Amino acid sequence: MGKNRSHGKIDRLPDTLRKAVEAKLLEGYTYEEISEYLKKMGHDVHLSSVARYGRPFLAKFESVRMAKEFAQSLAEDNPDRPTMELHEANNALISQMIMEALISEDSSPEETAKLAKSIATLQRAQVSNEKLKIDSRKAAGEVRQALRLLKEQVFSEIGAEHPDIANAILQIADTVEAKMEADGRK
Repeated sequence: MGKNRSHGKIDRLPDTLRKAVEAKLLEGYTYEEISEYLKKMGHDVHLSSVARYGRPFLAKFESVRMAKEFAQSLAEDNPDRPTMELHEANNALISQMIMEALISEDSSPEETAKLAKSIATLQRAQVSNEKLKIDSRKAAGEVRQALRLLKEQVFSEIGAEHPDIANAILQIADTVEAKMEADGRK
């Protein structure tokens, strides 16, 4: 990376004052208003320093807010959504956040190493999800094949002598197959 942690004037403020600046940024105060506030508090911080701190701070906040909203909308959009799909969306969001943190000027070498390990963990999780999807498709195909064979056998062995029973069994098999199709599209 080679980038150092940010050491602007806002970063050197006492924590309580820096948090007050962050709160004012989130409340929509202008950089000039925040600069004036800091001057009243005894810290001569020009509005350009506030802007240098405020822009990346607000960008990170907005990124996290959008990620949370996206995850929430996915969960609310369809509560019956397959769990793997939600995990994939979650992994994509976390990957984006990790990548943003990796390119951030604020990442120390230790944090960068931890973030890199997190990416590897997410990649392993994604590989596991893909394997589960493949196994699920394979199992669904085997169940469909079994249902097709069941229908053929019911029709050939029971259909001639007991058509009502055969039709009832075939309807059950068709219902199960239709439900599998619907669940597979979710």
